[in-house]
Amino acid sequence: YNMNITDYHFDAVLENFWCASELMEMSNPVITDAVEVLGKVRQMVTAGCTVRLEIARKKSESQGTDGLYECLGAATGLQTFIDKLYETMAKDEMIKHYFTGSKMEAIKKSQGSYLAVMFGAPIQYEGRPLDRIHSVMSISDFEFDSFLSCCGTALRAVGADSQNVDECVVLLETARRDVLINRRPHDVKRTQEAASAKSVYERIGGEVGVTNMVE
Repeated sequence: YNMNITDYHFDAVLENFWCASELMEMSNPVITDAVEVLGKVRQMVTAGCTVRLEIARKKSESQGTDGLYECLGAATGLQTFIDKLYETMAKDEMIKHYFTGSKMEAIKKSQGSYLAVMFGAPIQYEGRPLDRIHSVMSISDFEFDSFLSCCGTALRAVGADSQNVDECVVLLETARRDVLINRRPHDVKRTQEAASAKSVYERIGGEVGVTNMVE
């Protein structure tokens, strides 16, 4: 019940199962039947997250986000959360490459402002619309889920209780459509191949190869 397993996560498991089965050279009828059987436990696996997020959604709709803003520590608390969020994302292999570069502080400030408004801060967001920001980025559902996971981790790290974390996740979920404006489908095989492939460093001969090139 306390695990945030969504339909996206469950679908990822099924997709990886299908790919692994193909690599084991199972026939398509067998794989199809196996996936169908696994699919029967979807509701039980995702029930906890589904119920909790629905409760949080109804609370947010009926009571607004003013109370949430105060529960998160108002301006000071939200800044602490943003700092912790960026520390967390910097360690996440799935999305850390999106949060590097010389303009990182400006991006952090703009994103912090957007999230503050989303969570009930009495300020105005003056940045560009999300869909325009992400129109040149091919972000997948799995990467967005990684971002949500980082947010949850950061919120808990700064003292937010499970109810407030759920409310924040529900609000963040409303941004998925704009963030995935140029959605890139997840390619399991390509991901597995990339994970198992040798790095450029290894392919050129490691330390010896680099030393010879320099010389």
